[in-house]
Amino acid sequence: MVRRAVRADASQILDLVAQYATQGLMLSRTLDEIAARIDNYVVATDGTGRVIACAALEEYSPSLAEVSSVAVAPAHHGQGLGSQVVLGIERLARARDIEELFALSLTDNFFLSLSYKPTTVSRYPEKLARYETLTRSGVEIVPKRCFQKALGRSWPTPQLVEQALTVRQKVG
Repeated sequence: MVRRAVRADASQILDLVAQYATQGLMLSRTLDEIAARIDNYVVATDGTGRVIACAALEEYSPSLAEVSSVAVAPAHHGQGLGSQVVLGIERLARARDIEELFALSLTDNFFLSLSYKPTTVSRYPEKLARYETLTRSGVEIVPKRCFQKALGRSWPTPQLVEQALTVRQKVG
């Protein structure tokens, strides 16, 4: 099941992200960082409720955010869970009226398969500033490919049935 994360998920998200952070594949997070931003996470859980995939929405401005911390438990690779949590992040971004998402990845195919377009991280000075801060604090940044997706017009937010009826009555 894919759902918004809750506070009780924070330690399991940390465990999942830490597996990849120790390999240098993603930035590490602390339990406090995850807990403070839990409303920005989407998780996939197994039948027992265990978190087996996650992704986060890192907002840089009211119209721009990054898809980050995409992680899937190794035993569950190849089941489409990464795609599902990223699509959950896209729904969250749309609900917050974010118009553009970007993501950094070591591989091309994953984000390309989700209709992201290749771009350059230099388009996002907010991200470059964050990297500079991390580098000054001793964090090694692994170069990654950058992808972006415009959300603005690609998938209109559904109207409530009552709103749609009101609009039709005004037109008719």
